[in-house]
Amino acid sequence: MIERFSYSSLQTFKKCPAQFKIRYIDKVRKKDEGIEAFMGKRVHESIEFLYNTILKGQIPFVDHIVDYYREQWDKHWHNRIARVDNSMRPADYIRTGEECIVRYYRMHKPFHQPVKGNEVELDFFLDDNDAYQMKGFIDRLDDLGDGNWEIHDYKTSKRAMTQAQADKDEQLALYHFALKKKFNHVKHVTLVWHFLRHGIELKSSRTDEQLNLLSKKCQSSIDQIRTFIQNGGAFQPKKSMLCNWCYLWEECSAKDGTNPFIGKDN
Repeated sequence: MIERFSYSSLQTFKKCPAQFKIRYIDKVRKKDEGIEAFMGKRVHESIEFLYNTILKGQIPFVDHIVDYYREQWDKHWHNRIARVDNSMRPADYIRTGEECIVRYYRMHKPFHQPVKGNEVELDFFLDDNDAYQMKGFIDRLDDLGDGNWEIHDYKTSKRAMTQAQADKDEQLALYHFALKKKFNHVKHVTLVWHFLRHGIELKSSRTDEQLNLLSKKCQSSIDQIRTFIQNGGAFQPKKSMLCNWCYLWEECSAKDGTNPFIGKDN
């Protein structure tokens, strides 16, 4: 039985039960990944490196951050990376990541943000019930003082959210819920999304009532998954365009062979 869930795992079950079973029950781990996700990880690491350096009392030059980004790219590049979009080559993704970093650096210099931590790990229970354990990571957490906090999330996706979508987003709202469990003095939390390709920032907030409803919704999802498992439910695959970005073809009953996009640039 699965003891600890994440927002991502709950969404995976909705998107494709077969993928959920392979990843979270069978615990299949592979290094396969899409180049968009690969680029996003390297950009996240670079911004984390930026703020960790600042927390040590130094403001690095932007060229230093870009050099770090390229070093991480070369260090982590491997032969199981997939590229679905034929209009962009690996060099284009490298350049896009650099542009995201430079744009962010110029927008936020001289970096007076009151950073509490980067990649802050969350391990919490919904409504203090140990039957509903959740986990997650906050890209950046700022402590503004007097019980005011900001949760920051970096996005390298092609499309930015609308304000209406941000106001309905559940992932950062769930992190808000977790933050209230982690710290005693939390009065107000602002959720902040940085869409790095566009230089766009969106902000939103949640009421206690909204957070409580979200908690109940997540508990219901966990109950549904556990009941499904206990009843021997068939984790059927859901075929869609998203299959192109899935790297579990060898394990999936709806596919034959390996995802053809994997390793095409190696």
